[in-house]
Amino acid sequence: MKKSLILLLAGLFVAIPVFSQSSEQLSQIIKTEKLTYALASYLPALQAQLITDEDSIGSFSDQSTSAFDVLKSKGFIAENASADSQITLAALSDLYLKTIGIKGGLFYTITKSPRYAFKELKAKGILPQEADPSMSVSGREALDIFSDCLELTGGNE
Repeated sequence: MKKSLILLLAGLFVAIPVFSQSSEQLSQIIKTEKLTYALASYLPALQAQLITDEDSIGSFSDQSTSAFDVLKSKGFIAENASADSQITLAALSDLYLKTIGIKGGLFYTITKSPRYAFKELKAKGILPQEADPSMSVSGREALDIFSDCLELTGGNE
């Protein structure tokens, strides 16, 4: 009985910092007015299992930059993108389609273009009709879009 109680308490002490770190990261993303590629990369990299929550040691800036580097090396992000530049709605749409695994239409399937990724999310009702592909995105908007994309694929369960 003592052994299982000690293991339970030890598990709680290990789990609490991981959950608090994740909430800090989400808070940082939500507070951002104009999302950068690095911040936008963190959740898709987790979803695609290219990084883990255990990689949450260190500053959030370092974690998001490493998530960006992993996604860029795997071809999810354009070669000319930099971690600290603002991400557009078209680039964010492309990142989410690729990492979450949403099937696109004919033109997206052929070109894998951010423009057609944007049009695909617009057609699926995830993006508003008045949205523009060159718009900058806030952290809150990005999380809403990410959540809607997960619901579309059933990955939010």
